[in-house]
Amino acid sequence: MISYRKSIVLSLLFLILSVTLFGDNVIGPGKGFKISVFNHPELSGEFFVHEDGYLYLPLIDTVYVNGLSFLDARERIINRYRQYLKSPNIIVIPSFRVSVLGEVKKPGIYNISGFESVSDIIALAGGVTDKANPGGVRILRDGRVIAKVNIFRENSEDLKSKGITILPRDIIVVPRKFLPTLQEWSILISTALTVATIVNLIINMRR
Repeated sequence: MISYRKSIVLSLLFLILSVTLFGDNVIGPGKGFKISVFNHPELSGEFFVHEDGYLYLPLIDTVYVNGLSFLDARERIINRYRQYLKSPNIIVIPSFRVSVLGEVKKPGIYNISGFESVSDIIALAGGVTDKANPGGVRILRDGRVIAKVNIFRENSEDLKSKGITILPRDIIVVPRKFLPTLQEWSILISTALTVATIVNLIINMRR
């Protein structure tokens, strides 16, 4: 059980990290928040901005956050809860959805906070398969490739130094490696031998 004092420290820590990464970013559909209300687990959870620009939250119903900065949206959420709760201690951090496709064990849509590296996000999808090319991971945005990442060499700080951050609705694609695996080679060789045998039989039958 997290004590009240620890929850205050966590709130400050998350606020500093969130402002550093998202302070100037504009909130819109697809973006969301992980909200933790101390001593009120029924009010806590992960909530996303709908296409109409509203967050739909327990107890306080709707909060319009479209077009706001993270700080302004956070303040609006907390102020609404203050109308119903006495001195609430609330942690609000950003959350949004990205897609992970290609040679990963569990392709799909995942919720992240934005603090994760590309390799962290791929780990959420179960990690790469044996057929993956981890050196050629692509980040797609609006249908175009904005970055190529080697997940064994680059991390989130490397991307930020290049002016690249993971945003809502980005797609991370892990491509297949060019060279076949040993099992695939054996299948290819077996298939080739079978085809060669059939061709030889046909040729011999025609003689």
